[in-house]
Amino acid sequence: MFKNTFLPISFILIMITVDFPYARSRLAIPDPDFDFGYVPQHAKVSHVFWLHSTGDDTLKITNIIAGCGCTKIPLKKAELAAGDSAELEVIYSTRTYRGRQTRHPSIMTNMEPKKFQVSFTAEVVPNPEETYPIIISPYTFDISQFNEKERENLNFTITNVSEEDLEISLIDIAPNMFKVKLPRKIRVGKTEKGKIEILDEYRDHEFEKSMTIELSDKAKSRFTIPIKRKIRVSGAQTNN
Repeated sequence: MFKNTFLPISFILIMITVDFPYARSRLAIPDPDFDFGYVPQHAKVSHVFWLHSTGDDTLKITNIIAGCGCTKIPLKKAELAAGDSAELEVIYSTRTYRGRQTRHPSIMTNMEPKKFQVSFTAEVVPNPEETYPIIISPYTFDISQFNEKERENLNFTITNVSEEDLEISLIDIAPNMFKVKLPRKIRVGKTEKGKIEILDEYRDHEFEKSMTIELSDKAKSRFTIPIKRKIRVSGAQTNN
């Protein structure tokens, strides 16, 4: 004789929940920290952090909290589909700050935890002509154009004022905007020339960007050079 067996409804619901998990959004930031190194006063420098949606549901960025008036973070894309990515450009104004500065902008999302942070540091120097172990001249790359004559490049020099030969690496620069000729190595006491050129598609744009280099000294010293362009030509149309 067979007996009827009844499973509790709660047990059935639990089994269904396990077999069919709900979709979740996730945020991944591969490199959440950035070091600008030495930067001059009264300048703007920038760095792009990459945001990746690694879950199986749409990631929504509900708010960006810069943390101070010296930092701007324009948000170009607030929703990321699963597998999608977006740039988050952080623009830092050095103003009259001095010494080491650290900021922790926050990213608010629709997931748990809701709050994520990126961070950056900068060593703000009031006298760029006194930096060590190199001196960059000029320390701001101003490629502005104020007359009909086109201006799309700038020459600069880097002087090694240390007691060792130094190799130079380009660490960070706004993508697809510039062509940079950088000396690979500078011997003790020597000065080498470099050149930066705006690519064709950005020559009618105004901007404030930057590039970061790293040296081969023991401290792995970094220097970030502001790059700016204004166009003041009668009848010229500009893009920002």
